[in-house]
Amino acid sequence: MRVAARALWLASPVLASLLVLASAPSVARAQGFTDDRSAVQVVSAKIGTKNVFVPSTIVVTAGKGRTLSIFNDTDTPHGFKISALGIEAVLPPGQETKIELPPLEGGHIYEINCQLHPPHRHATLVVLDAK
Repeated sequence: MRVAARALWLASPVLASLLVLASAPSVARAQGFTDDRSAVQVVSAKIGTKNVFVPSTIVVTAGKGRTLSIFNDTDTPHGFKISALGIEAVLPPGQETKIELPPLEGGHIYEINCQLHPPHRHATLVVLDAK
């Protein structure tokens, strides 16, 4: 478990934090998290030769819908798809696109990808239990 946790830590500080929280006593987990944001900002960008979503790990709490405000900072259209939620959008270059997330159940992790360019880097949507 420690080797896996270290690899996860190096790969993603946010996911490593979630691993630490998940291994905490059940009393701490039962408290849940709060999140008063109605919108979460995300950028589709080209860094070097890679197209990425920033942040690559989007964290929200369960129970209420959220708006993802995604700005495509590149000069070409890109996709944003969460298959498990039936969400699929095309992000026009140089524009902001708003995507409405439905209220979600905590304890789930969803894969996000660009359906227009499958080789691009994927992102993750993590839904934490709410307080």
